[in-house]
Amino acid sequence: MELSIMTLLKSLSLTVAGVLFTVGMAQAAPSAAISAKFGVCFACHGVDGHAILPTYPNLAGQNKDYLVQTLREFRDGKRPNDVMGPMAKSLSNNDIDEVAMYFADIKPGKK
Repeated sequence: MELSIMTLLKSLSLTVAGVLFTVGMAQAAPSAAISAKFGVCFACHGVDGHAILPTYPNLAGQNKDYLVQTLREFRDGKRPNDVMGPMAKSLSNNDIDEVAMYFADIKPGKK
C-alpha cells in the first residue's frame, strides 16, 4: 500500500511541475501574432523585455502609458531618434497600445 501511495505522489508531483512549467512558458512566450507583428522590437529589446545590449532600454514592466507616449512621439517625429523613428513609423495607435501592453505585462528583473 505504501509503495502505491509513493508512486501516486511522485506522479502527481511530476504532473504539477509539468503544468507549472507549461504555464510559465505560455506567459514567457509571445503569441505567433505578436511575434509576427513585433519581432523587430524583440530583436533589440528581447522577447522577455530585457534588452540584448546594455545600450538598449529594458522594456519589461515599463509603464504602459509611458511606452505608448514614447512610441507615438517616435512615430510622429516629436522625439527624433535615428533608430526608433523609422521603427515606429508604420505603427498604428492600436499596434502601439498592443506592444506597450505586452511589455508592461512582463515582470521586470534579471534574465
